[in-house]
Amino acid sequence: MANRVTGRGNPKNTVLKSITSKLQKIDAEMKNQAATIIKVGSKRQLTSGEIAMSRLIFKDAIDYSKVWIHLGGLIHTKTGNAMTPAGEIYLPKDDYLKTPDYSKATGENRHWFIHEMVHVWQYQMGTSTGWLGIKQLCKGGYTSEVNSVDSDNELEAYDTDLGGRDLNKKFQDFNFEQQGRIIEFWFDACYLQKVNPKRDHHQKSLQLLGYVEKILRDFLLNPSNKNLLPKS
Repeated sequence: MANRVTGRGNPKNTVLKSITSKLQKIDAEMKNQAATIIKVGSKRQLTSGEIAMSRLIFKDAIDYSKVWIHLGGLIHTKTGNAMTPAGEIYLPKDDYLKTPDYSKATGENRHWFIHEMVHVWQYQMGTSTGWLGIKQLCKGGYTSEVNSVDSDNELEAYDTDLGGRDLNKKFQDFNFEQQGRIIEFWFDACYLQKVNPKRDHHQKSLQLLGYVEKILRDFLLNPSNKNLLPKS
């Protein structure tokens, strides 16, 4: 998750070195504790339910047989974040162990899973999602919190204002995390009406449905259209 930075004394360069050092330290811890973390079956393929749920959105634009869900290392477990850098999903330990099938999970976990499947779609269609994540990290997208119109307190990388600032944008104009968020809204509004419908995310998804439908029009017609891929 980083952008190329040059120049001695550049504050961004210092931040990047600090982040790199922390990741290396965590990686070393992960290797030291690998035996205790990876013993419980370290990866699995999608369940038939997860494939059926994903097909509602992506149809045949994804080769589902190539998608693996991994038990993540300490980076994922300590941060509580899923990562999908190269078309495969890495989950925090608790999420991997407690949710063997996301098609039967809570509403929050289902739309979270679909967000990660957006990154699978992006990768399989040709986007370097790992590189885009690096650039977002360097820009502060994963460390700067903003008061998002659509998501309240939100990390900058995911921030949208679909009824205002972003009203005239096309799907391909959004960054790769925003694309995931937009498809989350669509999925929640259209397919999770009976899964604890009083959830805040579901209510917000219903409010935004008209804007989301307009943005996703081309995607819904043809999710295999590579012109819809993000550039940032």
